[in-house]
This record gives sequence, C-alpha cells and structure tokens, in this order.
Amino acid sequence: MYSKVGESALHIACKKGLSRLVRRLLEFRANPNLQTLPSDGVILSTDDGLQTSYRLSPLHMAIINKQEGAVNAMLHHHNTITAEPKDGLSTVNLNLRDSLGDTPLSLALKSDMQHIVPDLIAGGADIDMRNGEGMTLLHQAILKGDEKTALYLVKQGSNFDAKTQDDQTPLELATINGQNIVVEELCKRGVDMTVPSSNGDPILWLALTSNQEDIASTLVKYGVDTDSWSEGPEGCLQTLLHRAIDENSESAARFLIRSGCDINSPRKPGPGGRGGDESKDQSSPLHLCCQWSLQSVVQTLLEHGANVNAWDAEHKTPLHVAIKNQHAGIITLLLCHPSIDLTKRDRTGLTPFAAALTCRNDKAARSILDKLPAAAEQFDNKGCNFLHMAIQKGDIESVLFLLSVSVDVNSRVQNELQTTPLHLAVATGNEMLVRSIILAGARVNDQDTMKRTALHVVSEAGHASIVVALLNNNANFDAVDCEGQNALHIACREGHLQVVQTLLGESEINAEALTLKGRNPLHELAKYSKESSAAICEVFLEYMPKYPLEVQDAEGNTALLLAYIKGNGNLCRTLVKAGACVGAMNNDGITIFNCQMATSQLLFRLLDSLTKEPPWVDGCEVCQECGLKFGFTMRKHHCRHCGRLLCSKCSSQEVPIIKYGLVKAVRVCVSCFQVLQGG
Repeated sequence: MYSKVGESALHIACKKGLSRLVRRLLEFRANPNLQTLPSDGVILSTDDGLQTSYRLSPLHMAIINKQEGAVNAMLHHHNTITAEPKDGLSTVNLNLRDSLGDTPLSLALKSDMQHIVPDLIAGGADIDMRNGEGMTLLHQAILKGDEKTALYLVKQGSNFDAKTQDDQTPLELATINGQNIVVEELCKRGVDMTVPSSNGDPILWLALTSNQEDIASTLVKYGVDTDSWSEGPEGCLQTLLHRAIDENSESAARFLIRSGCDINSPRKPGPGGRGGDESKDQSSPLHLCCQWSLQSVVQTLLEHGANVNAWDAEHKTPLHVAIKNQHAGIITLLLCHPSIDLTKRDRTGLTPFAAALTCRNDKAARSILDKLPAAAEQFDNKGCNFLHMAIQKGDIESVLFLLSVSVDVNSRVQNELQTTPLHLAVATGNEMLVRSIILAGARVNDQDTMKRTALHVVSEAGHASIVVALLNNNANFDAVDCEGQNALHIACREGHLQVVQTLLGESEINAEALTLKGRNPLHELAKYSKESSAAICEVFLEYMPKYPLEVQDAEGNTALLLAYIKGNGNLCRTLVKAGACVGAMNNDGITIFNCQMATSQLLFRLLDSLTKEPPWVDGCEVCQECGLKFGFTMRKHHCRHCGRLLCSKCSSQEVPIIKYGLVKAVRVCVSCFQVLQGG
C-alpha cells in the first residue's frame, strides 16, 4: 500500500520516528530504497522551514524529520545485511539523491544532524558526492560553519581540492568564513595554496582583505608564497606588497613585511614588455610608501631591513620622494636610519638637501643639516654649492633660509675664478639679496682669482643702488684687478652712467688711476665708446673740471684719439669742447688728421667746433703732417688753429683766426686753412 505521493509504510514509520516498526518492516522485506512521487505542489515543507522535494527514500524522510531512532534503525539494517547478506533483504542505498540532488549525507548537514554523518560515512555513503547545488559535504560543512564536521570530513579523506560551481575551493570557503582550524587542517594535509581564489586573487590576499589575519598567519606558517607575483596596473608584474601599498592597505602591507616578503624589488614589465610607467619607474616598496604617505608601512619596512638608499629610475631615493611629498613623519623616520646616505644625487644632480630647498621644505632641510651639517656645502659638477645656486637663481627665500642656518657666506665657487657669494649676488641686481648677504657676514673686499672685488662686478653689471650698498659697507673703491682696473675703469668701459655718477659722487675713487696698459677711465670710455660715453665724459668734467685730457696710454693714445678712431663724434666734440689737444699723436704716428676714416667730415666738424686756441703739441721730433724730421735746417712751427707741430712747408698758409681773437694772419695747416676758409 502506498499513498498518493508514493509513501510506503516504511516512509511513514521513518517520518514518525517509529524505530521498532522500521526494524520490523525491514525484516519483512520492506523496500528501503523506495522513493516518493511528486505531489501536486511538487515542493514539500517541514516544520522547521527546510524545503525538500520528492524522490525521498525512507532514510531521507527520517533525516528531514530529525528522527534519529529511525535513522539508526535504517543504518543497523544496512550494516547487518552488508555484513551478512540475506535473500530478499536489501541494503540501504546511502547515496540516493532526492529531486533537489541531496543525499542523506547532505540532508544531515542541512537538518542540523551532523552527528550522524560519521555513521553514514561508515556505512558507505560517498563523502565526495555533490548535492543539487554542486557542493560536496566538505563545502556544505564549511558554509554551515560546522568546523567539527568539516574537520572530520578532511580527516576522512574528503577531496579538499574539489571546487564548487562558483569555482571556490574548501580552502577559500574556510578562509572567507573565518574557520582557521579548518584552514590549518587543510594546510597540514598539503592543500595546494597556489590555487587562486574564485576571483583570481591569491588565497593569502583573500585572507588579508577579509581581515582574517589569524588565517593569513596560518597560511604563512605552512609556506604560502608571500610575494605571489601577478599582473598589476597596465599588465606589469607586481607582488602582494606592491598591491597592498597601491591600495593603501597598511595592515596587509605590514603583515606581508613581517611575514618575510620581498621588500626591495620594484615592479617588473609583464609579458611582451607590458606595464606602462609602473613597470619602468624602478620604485621600491619604500619609494611607493613615501609617495603615498604610508608612514606605518615605512616604519615596518625600515625595521625589516629595506634599502633606505635605493634608487628609482630617476635616481631618487625614498628620502627624495618623501621630501617632494612634504611628509614630515616619514622624513624623520628615514633620517633616523643609521645607513641613510644624504649625499645621493638624483639624475638632475639634486641631493636630498637640494630637493628640500627646491620644494621649499625648510623643516626637512633643517633636519638634514642636523644630521649632516656639511650638507649645505656640497658642490655640484660646476663647483657651486646651494648658496651659490640659490643666489644665481635669485631665490631669495632659499638664500634667507641658508643664511638662517649659518652656511658659510664666504664660501667660493670651486672653479677657476673662485667667485664668492657676494660676487654672485651683486651681479643679480637684487639689492635685498646683497644687503642680506652682507649682514650675514660677507666680506665686501674679497677678491676672486682675477683680483676683482664685488665692486668691480657690480660696476660691470651696472647696478648703481648696489654700488651704494657696497660703499656704505666700506668697500675698497680703489681696489684694482689683475689688469690694474678699478671700478671706475669698468663702469666707463661698460657705459654705465649712473654707476659712474655714484662712484664719483659717493666715494673718493682715484679717477686718474692707470691700468697696466696705461689707460685711465676716460681712455676706457673712449676705447669702448658706448652710447652714454659723452654723457659720462660730461659727468667727469663736472666733478673734475681740470681732468687731464692729454694723458696718453701705453700706445700713446689720448682719449680724444681713441674716440676718433671709434668714430664717436659726440664724445670727440665733448672732449674738444673741454680743451683736449686735437693734434696728439700716438706711438704709431696716428693722429685724428691721418687716421684712416671713410670721410673727413668728423675731422672738419671738430676743427670747426674749436672756440679757443687748443694746447700746442710739444716733444714731437717730426712734422705731424709730412713726417720729416726736425733739425737745424728744418725748423718747428705750430698750427695756430689746431696746435699741431709742423714744418714750415706744411704750415705755410696764413689766415686770421677771428674766433680766437687773432686778427693778424697766422700760420695754419692745410686742413685748418680749408676749415677757416669755409671749405
């Protein structure tokens, strides 16, 4: 007799827990493997909410209804017949599936009857048979949180490499569900820890990101790969440590470091050179932590021996990176490391101290100086230290900082000139910079190898206000360089009107001093003939009306002759107006009368501009026109208009010079005769 759903008396007895009846029915050859039929609604429900379907065996029915006595009766029958088979009596099929795919074993787990699992297995139930959801008993036990059953299944040889339909292994499930005791048992029995999780991550990463550090420790204890090189950004290869740092997972990073992972290797290019900048930047984990400001990870890296002086692709050390990112705490940690090398330079030549100055990180710069007082005195390949470079860039903030930490304000550039900071400062034209350096103790009269003082340099650069600053600080205005030039020579040569005015007005500089070539400042003015030379000459004459205009240099040139050779008409007229001798001749016999010029226009204009009789030329032994030597038969004569010394033939013309007040005809040269006659 069967019900409409195919339930036998044995089904009902198991359902009601009538264990004695179950035994008797089995003894009378009741079919222990008969399965029910579907009902109209298909799905059946038990009181505890457990849903099941049809195709239920009596054993299924007993387990669903938690009738342990009935289960034991079924198993007793099964074990007895298995041991001593009898005609007409069947063993219980412990692996029958219901319509949902559940075996008695899987139903036992679902029904909270885990304690009967060992008996089912002992009777021959397949430990690795999957339920309707594709899960083995081990999967189900782990998901249910039944560590005791899971351990039992593992010890009984359950396949711990089997995966669910979602591609999850028992190890992954145990990790996700925080079952450390199961994880350890799996590891003891040699589970493959290299199998990635269902999302492709290493099992260790899964433990760390799910905050299962105890499980992660167990994995490490049994030799899990703490590096697990795998694909990273843009296809590069990276370790778990790189990934933890990149994702700002400080706890994971610190755990990996403490667990002995690779703490120095940078990322690598992936297959085919893939990986973008990350694969080529050569940034160590310490570089990355300094970049992302992960201070606690930096500390852990340093405690475990990370290379504090490692170079990235730009030759930057971790300290360079920390300084750039303005992370004071990390900078302090790095500077406290006994092996830190503060002389390392990046590809641009910057040491950490220089990088701190560049980034305006004064606190870092001071900390570096506390560690290495000589850091500020390091020189680049051009011989410049940081003070020199800051001055040349006009970086007043860096200069003031360096002065505040008492750098050597008189340190010289290590090149052939041995330039001082003050020399460099005056050339910039920054008066505040110059005054700051002087206040810090710069010696204003120090000379470079060319014997030039700062006053020479600023006179060449043309910064009058700085000339005043130097003079106010007792600069030696008469100091001369290796060519015998004082500051006035240089200012005249460069045509700096305001500097000349300042030197003449604010000091007692020797305006008549001669260089090694016998040149006074007016010679320099005339020789280099800038646009301002006439105005400068007028300043000279204003301050020194009796300035000696006839002085000749080592080559015999007067200022007028040099100006004429340069074709500087304005300066020539100024000198002539001041009474310069127009007839002066140099050592090569050149005068303004025989100098090779494109035209004689300038000469005639100068002669025409004469308003008073110029000084006569003396001491010349030859005629300044024809060159014949004077003697007993060759008398000397002067041109009364230009003052030249001539022979009688070259001064044979006579004409009154009304502008001089000479109404009687007097001797003049041919050139002057032409001018006076209006030619």
